[in-house]
Amino acid sequence: MLLLVASAVGACSSTTTTRANSTQSCVEVLATVVARERTGDTAGRINAELDWLSANCPTQYDIATDYFAARVSLTGPYATDCADLSSRVREEALELLRDDGLCDSVTGWVPSWEGGQPGGGIPWNHASEYAGTVQRVCGPLVSDGQSEDDVFLDLGLSYPDPGRFTIVVWDVGALEPIAYGSTLCTSGRIVLYNAVPQIQLRDPGKIEIYY
Repeated sequence: MLLLVASAVGACSSTTTTRANSTQSCVEVLATVVARERTGDTAGRINAELDWLSANCPTQYDIATDYFAARVSLTGPYATDCADLSSRVREEALELLRDDGLCDSVTGWVPSWEGGQPGGGIPWNHASEYAGTVQRVCGPLVSDGQSEDDVFLDLGLSYPDPGRFTIVVWDVGALEPIAYGSTLCTSGRIVLYNAVPQIQLRDPGKIEIYY
């Protein structure tokens, strides 16, 4: 287990970004980022390649993001039914999952942690049932976002899916990167915002990360 460390607001860095070659086709770049995801090569050029897809190939970009989010749902600590995924992701992404052999073996939601949540608590997809109460909630990180100094960590389903659970960290500036698929757990009062259950924090140290 690791604890999050908040990074300073406005901190400078000297990151060199390599962009995808503009002569590559949308299909080629999609194939490249899918191959990187399958081999775990997600720390380098994949971000620039995804940026290129976003700017030049919106269809292939949507396929890639659907595939990544669904793959996390199928291979993370909580299994998701492929039939359920089929109503939320593109068919091309499902086909990639079939190529991975993932959609043939998953039949429903099953926690992989012996005894349930790591350290106890409730799963992300049951949080709305406990709105108004203080609980410990766990789930796989599938997307994140930021608005000014506030950070949003989406568990189980990606933003803007209303079925997701969100950890909101107010006034933190930024957080150290967390790998998608990591299990996050935190405790607090569950509130509903636009019907989405969330726990709101001001101390990122209250978030536990399990790999």
